[in-house]
Amino acid sequence: MPPQPGVSQEQSPPNRRILYLAGGEAAALSQDAQIFSLPFTQLNAAELARIAPDLVVFPLFGAIWDATVVLTRLNELGYRGQCLVLTPRLPKPHLIEAELRGYQGAMQVRLLTSDAPLA
Repeated sequence: MPPQPGVSQEQSPPNRRILYLAGGEAAALSQDAQIFSLPFTQLNAAELARIAPDLVVFPLFGAIWDATVVLTRLNELGYRGQCLVLTPRLPKPHLIEAELRGYQGAMQVRLLTSDAPLA
């Protein structure tokens, strides 16, 4: 049945491409290849262009790097999307989030706190 004028049609949500930066091996996590995992050490312009993420997710602290290093690298690579930084509960998370926004360039940075272990 063709759409009728003045009647709204349901639209499917846009596909989002999510990149999780981790310390392990690279792997696509979903069958439709919309969620990717990549070791931070493999983050480069070619990989960022190949994945073309709308959202990059990474922990506040890694084994050999922290969020400031990741944000600096993403900024150097010209990333302009959203970043979600995972962290355990902190006494004053708004102060950490404010500091991280200083590294953001054209990115949007948000902190997500949880009691769940990140490793």
